[in-house]
Amino acid sequence: MNMAQTLWTLPVASTALLQGSIFQKLPKRTCALLCEYEDDSDKVISLKLLFDGVEAFKCTYHGACTAEVVRMAYDRVVDAGSTDWLASVQNQLLSYGSRGVEELKHLTVYFDDGPCYEFICRVFRVEETSMDHR
Repeated sequence: MNMAQTLWTLPVASTALLQGSIFQKLPKRTCALLCEYEDDSDKVISLKLLFDGVEAFKCTYHGACTAEVVRMAYDRVVDAGSTDWLASVQNQLLSYGSRGVEELKHLTVYFDDGPCYEFICRVFRVEETSMDHR
């Protein structure tokens, strides 16, 4: 793997997440990772990490993750750059006649004890909401 570029970093350690992360496969080729944590003023902050234009995704559990991937993507979303998996998906899409394959990115995120999630997608964005703890 070449040098990964960090796109987003979790604002707290993943060990502080209230229920770890929850994976959702949404309509229109969107995947989401949901997580929550309490901030310093006891507000519950909900994060929704959204991966749009997904062509492929995979989930690798802790023991099957390489140390390199854990180091690269621990508590952050990284663009893994030009990878064999990205090239394979792009080539398959080209052979199918798809356009815009150069927009695809190989994004990886790893939270404490896994799993590691990887996405071949076009767009990454984060939605954040907060609510008072009751």
